[in-house]
Amino acid sequence: HAFLEKCIRCAECMKVCPNNALHPAFVEAGVEGMWTPIFVMRIGYCEPSCVLCGDVCPTGAIQKINETQKMGKWKPGAMGKEWEVAPIRVGTAFYDKGRCLPWSMATPCIVCEEFCPTSPKAIYTVDAEVQNRKGEKIKVQQPAVDPTLCVGCGACEKVCPVVDQPAVYVTSVGETRSKTNVILLENTSYNTK
Repeated sequence: HAFLEKCIRCAECMKVCPNNALHPAFVEAGVEGMWTPIFVMRIGYCEPSCVLCGDVCPTGAIQKINETQKMGKWKPGAMGKEWEVAPIRVGTAFYDKGRCLPWSMATPCIVCEEFCPTSPKAIYTVDAEVQNRKGEKIKVQQPAVDPTLCVGCGACEKVCPVVDQPAVYVTSVGETRSKTNVILLENTSYNTK
């Protein structure tokens, strides 16, 4: 609620967002949240190295952070294993396997994995052999998310070729600001701070 108390609905953050990911909220944020910024990742995604929204926020509703805080920093020699500085997370990506082309329609597609900007990639693929309606065996790569690497930027959701509702979508689960909105049972950077 501190955000709602500080945000003056000036829209400066929306104006500077390079990928047009921030939009004014209407009823989805409740009456008190009207005109505050929300992510609409189907339209744009949060650029991993961008910190402009925090830089321009006149009240501190969006915290000012630097690039290392946002992207994180791996411990030397521990790339993909241990963070020196964990990245800021705005959520976690999930798949609707009923809409995902490789999972539900035996159709090759790895657009989300190719576009995932984290390093190492939060989206990875698993080779699978599936059968189409004609009984033909088809090799596909089925995408999955490693929630320990996903920062919730929404790039995958933005580029998903499935029309209407994307097959991959980001929720606020695992966001840095919440200590209770977690999905992992093991100790990870989500729940150990």
